[in-house]
Amino acid sequence: VLQALEYLGLDEQACADIGIRVYKVGMTWPLEPVGIANFAHGLEDIVVVEEKRAFIERQMKEQFYNWPASAGQRPSIVGKYDEAGEWILPSTGELTPATIAGVIGKRIQRFFTTESIEQRLRWMEEKEAEMALPRANFPRVPHYCSGCPHNTSTVVPEGSRALGGIGCHYMVTWMDRDTDTFTHMGGEGVTWSGQAPFTETPHVFQNLGDGTFFHSGSLAIRQSVATGVNITYKILYNDAVAMTGGQPVDGTLSVPQIAHMMRAEGVQTIVVVSDEIEKWSKPEIFPSGVEFFDRKRLDEVQKQLREVKGVSILIYDQTCATEKRRRRKRGKLADPQKRVMVNTLVCEGCGDCGVKSFCVSVLPKETEFGRKREIDQSNCNKDYSCVNGFCPSFVTVHGGKPRKGRKADAAALLD
Repeated sequence: VLQALEYLGLDEQACADIGIRVYKVGMTWPLEPVGIANFAHGLEDIVVVEEKRAFIERQMKEQFYNWPASAGQRPSIVGKYDEAGEWILPSTGELTPATIAGVIGKRIQRFFTTESIEQRLRWMEEKEAEMALPRANFPRVPHYCSGCPHNTSTVVPEGSRALGGIGCHYMVTWMDRDTDTFTHMGGEGVTWSGQAPFTETPHVFQNLGDGTFFHSGSLAIRQSVATGVNITYKILYNDAVAMTGGQPVDGTLSVPQIAHMMRAEGVQTIVVVSDEIEKWSKPEIFPSGVEFFDRKRLDEVQKQLREVKGVSILIYDQTCATEKRRRRKRGKLADPQKRVMVNTLVCEGCGDCGVKSFCVSVLPKETEFGRKREIDQSNCNKDYSCVNGFCPSFVTVHGGKPRKGRKADAAALLD
C-alpha cells in the first residue's frame, strides 16, 4: 500500500493533507475491535487491501453495521468489490502496487485530484493494458541446475512410471521422464493407494524430497505401508531446502536416521544410492539388511526394486549442486581441482553426454564441421556425470582454471 501511494506521488505529508490514513492489521482474525474502531472514526471511505479472501473486510462491515449512518459516522467500506458489485481487488491473482494504486487513485478522485495523480494513473493503466496483451510463447522452460542430483535421481527404468511431488524435482513432470501428477506436501504416494486396485500397473515410483519427508511425507509412507501397495519411494536427500533458497532441512535429519525410521515403519527393503558411496563405509550405523550402491547402478537398482512386493525405499544421497557451490565459495567444502572439457575435433555431436547428464552446462557449439558440444565452465558445478556418455572426446584437466576474458574498456564503449 505504501508503494502504491508512492506511485501516486503521495508522501506522508500529502496523505495527511488529503485525509488519507493507513492501518496495518497485525492479526486478521479475530479482528481487534477497539483499534480498528479508533482508526475508522471520522473517515468517509475505507479501502481494505488484503490478499485472497475478504477476512478483514467482512469483519469490519460486521463491526460497523450498527454505527448510525444518518449522522455520517458509518464509513463506506470496499475491498474485493466496489459499491456497484464490480471487482476492484480480486481474490485471485497477485495484488501489485500498481493495481492497488489504481484503486486508491480512483477512490480519492471523487474529492481530491491533481494533474500529477491523473497522469500517473493514465501511465499505470497503459502499462497494465500492455502487460495484458498476449505474448510470444517462448519454448524455454525451467530446468534443473547444472550438476543437480535430480538430473540423475528422477530417471525411471524403461517400462516404469513415477509420481511427482513438492520440491525442485516437481519440474520432472514436464520432462520426458514418465513422471505425471503431483499432490500437496505430505500426500506423496497416497493417491496410488486409491488407484492401485483399479489399474493393471503393478508398481510405481514416488519422488519425495528430504525436506518434505521431514515435514509430513513420512506419514504418506506410513499410509502406503498400511495399504500394502507396491510402491518405491525415492527419498531425494540433497541436504538442503533448495527450492526456497538453500536453507538447511529442519531437524537433524541424516541418511542413517531416515533408514532407521523407515525400518521402524515396517519397510524391509531399503537401499542407499549415492555419488559418494564410500562415505557410507560403516554399515553398522544403518539397520541390518540395507544395501549400498553407486549412482552409476541406479537403473539396475530400480529394476530390482520394482519387483518388490509392498513398499520399498530408495534413499538417493547427493548434495544440492547450488548448495555445493555456496559451500565451496565459503570455504566449507573442498573444491575439486578437476574440470571437464570437450575436444570438438573428436566430438561427433551425438549428444549422448547430454542424455547421460541431463545437464544445462553441456552446450551446443557450432563449428565449421557441424554442431559439436562444449562445457560451460562458468556454470559447471563439477558433477562429472557428463563423462558417462559413450564418447572419446572428453578431456579432464587437473589443476587448471578457466582463462578470464579481458576487461571491457569503459571509455571505448562510450566512444
